[in-house]
This record gives sequence, C-alpha cells and structure tokens, in this order.
Amino acid sequence: MRQFLVGKDRTAAYLQTLRAMRALMAVQGSDAVSRAYAEVVADEHREVFAKSRGLKQSDGRLCVQRLVGKQCNFQDCAPPAGDHDTLWLKDGKPALYLMQPYGLNWENMKKLVAFCERRGLKASVDTWPSFAFAGWVLSIEIEKEVAR
Repeated sequence: MRQFLVGKDRTAAYLQTLRAMRALMAVQGSDAVSRAYAEVVADEHREVFAKSRGLKQSDGRLCVQRLVGKQCNFQDCAPPAGDHDTLWLKDGKPALYLMQPYGLNWENMKKLVAFCERRGLKASVDTWPSFAFAGWVLSIEIEKEVAR
C-alpha cells in the first residue's frame, strides 16, 4: 500500500484518520471519502490562497470584464469552461478571476485561449487552490496580461 507520509509524520491522529477514512470507504465508497476530504480542507485552502496572494473575494458583480476596467454589460461575463467562478480583489480592485471546473477538454481550452487573447487576459491552469471540491477540480486563474 502506498504511503504519503512516513516516519514520525505518521502520527496517532494521522493513523486514526486513515482508519476512519477506510471505514467510510467500505460503507459509502470513495466518493464519500473524497467529499469528506474536500469538506475538511475547503475553508483552509480558500484562506491560504487569499492570504498568500493578498486577495479578498469580491462580493460585487461576478464579471471577467472587471479585470480590464470595464463595466459589466451582462454579456460575456464568464469565460468558457467555467464552474465555481469567483472574482478576487487586490487593494480593492479586481485582480483575478478564478474558475474551478471539473475538467477542461480540447475545445474549451481553445475557446478559453481565444477569449483571453481578445480581452488582453492570460490564464493559468493548476490543481491549487482547489477549494470548490479539492481533489476533483482544476483551478484556472485569469488575470490581466501585463504589458512588457
């Protein structure tokens, strides 16, 4: 069996958690284990992400156009392939549009690149900070492209 922590890091609490997760898996399957993990880490992932970047989640209109200083026209508010979208502020100004889809197929990748290029934006794909459903979603960060 594969071990992700070894030696002194395999504490009694860690081993107890493994036993509990294996018991949950036996009764409800891996989906329940994944959901339990995601529920436990979601808030911390969100907080660490925000703090590490100096960001605050916007409670205003969720619109990607705000990244380039435009008012929302209620069209083209969200890039292609989005899910669990959030807008983040830095120093009170829109700085990052974050999408957390469950996947990204070829057609949506091409559409996303074209969408960003038309608007002077850039996109990065990673698995961090997947707080919408950790372990199951990608994180696509969209930012204003900086002139060089």
